[in-house]
Amino acid sequence: MSKNIIQSLLTKGMVALINFLILLVSSRYLGVNSRGEISIFLLNIFFIQVISEVYTGYSIIHFIPKYNFRTLFINGIIFALILCSISNTLVGLLGKQLIGYGWFGYIVSILVTVNTFNCVIILGKEKVKMYNLLCFIQPLTLLLGILTLVLIFKKYTVEAYLFPLLFSFFVAILFSGSVVVRLYRKEKTTNDYSLSSIVKSGLAYQAGILMFVFCNRFGYYLMNDTAKVGLYSSAVALTESILIFATGVSPILLSTAANIGKNDKTTDMALSLSKVSLALGLLGVGILVFLPETLFVFVLGKGFEGIRHIMLIYSPGVLLMGVFIIISNYFLAIGKQKIVLLSYGLGFISTLILAPVLIKKNGVEGAAYSANIANLVMVLAICSSFIFSNGLTLKRFFSLKEDYLSLIK
Repeated sequence: MSKNIIQSLLTKGMVALINFLILLVSSRYLGVNSRGEISIFLLNIFFIQVISEVYTGYSIIHFIPKYNFRTLFINGIIFALILCSISNTLVGLLGKQLIGYGWFGYIVSILVTVNTFNCVIILGKEKVKMYNLLCFIQPLTLLLGILTLVLIFKKYTVEAYLFPLLFSFFVAILFSGSVVVRLYRKEKTTNDYSLSSIVKSGLAYQAGILMFVFCNRFGYYLMNDTAKVGLYSSAVALTESILIFATGVSPILLSTAANIGKNDKTTDMALSLSKVSLALGLLGVGILVFLPETLFVFVLGKGFEGIRHIMLIYSPGVLLMGVFIIISNYFLAIGKQKIVLLSYGLGFISTLILAPVLIKKNGVEGAAYSANIANLVMVLAICSSFIFSNGLTLKRFFSLKEDYLSLIK
């Protein structure tokens, strides 16, 4: 397991570096307004993806080792295509699509949803090395595509990001699809299958994910100025880079706990990893404190003045997010989506009430304040559930010695 964790962290580190370069190139050459348009387009794709992954999202990983694989896969593709069509229609009716890119968004959302489904299957089969490779291919292809259009073809519009995005997921789905087809051909089991169990679990999980992202991204829709959206979204992306550890180890925890179930090992693993995530996050914020504003403006370009200030305001929420990501994946893996959903719901209500007020009063800063409060509410809720459901004492919850012993086993 430790080998898988190291491989995942290395992959996440490289992906984080690539994403930083993508942010740097797109900000410097396309400008803060285009960054705003890109952020809104990606947020729309995410909302479409959330609806489309009721069956095919990460909640299904709990069922992959137990249910008939072939039935599970075929139904997944059917659900992905149908729900992508419905969710794209809803986004279009709400008038949130980037003008002139409705069909483009539809194609991208299908590729994203099917590719994610393939990756979830691969992870559920504990093919961690292949999963990590697939997570690396897509952003690398996107970066190379943006560089090609910007540096060679001198294209400085939002299309210099969107067309490489489409191509990158097309390449990713070719790789992930070939792996899943091989798994499909090898599968000979005739296990039971329950569509209702998968859909119920998916509805709970996807509703939670929707609320989670809503807590940190709702401000995009409340700020009418795309330049402000570009500034805030860039600050969010840069600050969330300190989540490398949490996002790197969560798939390992998810896969391990899903296959062996709830026991002392998985409980200790989740608790210990969440503390390491918090410690490394604090280190990342500490580094941020000493970086000057002029460095960010020099790297990202004009229009990004004040980004360091927004990052510092947003950073407490990101620290809490790292803890939440790990504990929530633990509950997901053992089939306790209701606990995660309740935590998401409390944060969602907080955002729904506070975000409009805080953004109206404080602008971009208000969006960060709202996200921090929502993340605090969610962490308090899920950590309380974790303590009580596992019968942990406060001494064990805060013990560092026990965590060290757990990680070196």
